[in-house]
Amino acid sequence: MNSYQVRINKVLSHIDFHLDEKQDLNSLAEMAFLSKFHFHRIMSSYLGEPLAVYINRIKLEKAAILLKYSDNPIEKIAYTIGYESPTSFTKSFKKAFKVSPTDFKRNNAGNFTIKPKLKAVKQFDLSSEIRQIKPFKALTYQVKGKVGDEKTYEGWAGLVSFSSENCLIDALTKYIAVHWDDPTITKEHNLRYDACISINKELNQTGKFTLKQFPGGKYLCVSYQGDYMFLPDVYNQIFKTYIFKHNFRLREEPVFEELLNSINDTPKKKLVTVIHIPIE
Repeated sequence: MNSYQVRINKVLSHIDFHLDEKQDLNSLAEMAFLSKFHFHRIMSSYLGEPLAVYINRIKLEKAAILLKYSDNPIEKIAYTIGYESPTSFTKSFKKAFKVSPTDFKRNNAGNFTIKPKLKAVKQFDLSSEIRQIKPFKALTYQVKGKVGDEKTYEGWAGLVSFSSENCLIDALTKYIAVHWDDPTITKEHNLRYDACISINKELNQTGKFTLKQFPGGKYLCVSYQGDYMFLPDVYNQIFKTYIFKHNFRLREEPVFEELLNSINDTPKKKLVTVIHIPIE
């Protein structure tokens, strides 16, 4: 068993014994000595489902066992697995099992089971190499909301326009994207996305944009060609195929994506993204 499995199992064991408590993801990451920047991707790749979905599922499965084999009232079961009220528990249970807790208990569970929505695992043709990246500065504009909506394109358009007007774009310019949040945890309207353009010149004023320093260092760089919509699945494959298999240790820095072509003039299936994962 490699070190990732040991650390992940420690987290899962803690969750099993503390279903009645609200789980703080930063605390779970610290418990497993896993980077808070990469924790949600590591857990999602390992479990095959987002951690929040996993926690909710095992809570409800525990509730089903208690309903079937104990005489505990529904109210007590709801509190035992960490729900704030029997009403919210009943709503979640019915959504998962398509039957109310009362009917489930009355029918002694019958053949009711949680049926997760399984999807075929798509495999992507990825190439990788380890690179030593020099530190660089980037002009940055942060967008809040769903990635790919109108605000995203407006942010990029404004960033490119400002950079062009100030003669900041040259042959060495990199177009960078940074995703700060886990969409399975953070509400869509609060998701943070940084659109960045690397610069090689001094800049006296940045307008509505900010200067961000990328620290450089050692990175696992994985190239993917295809639609951006598949990137979450690409990340899962990267962590399973590279990070877990080779037991890479991750640095406390965010992953960033280098966009090698533009969605404005490139078919989606031809878009090339190089994912940079900071490793020790």
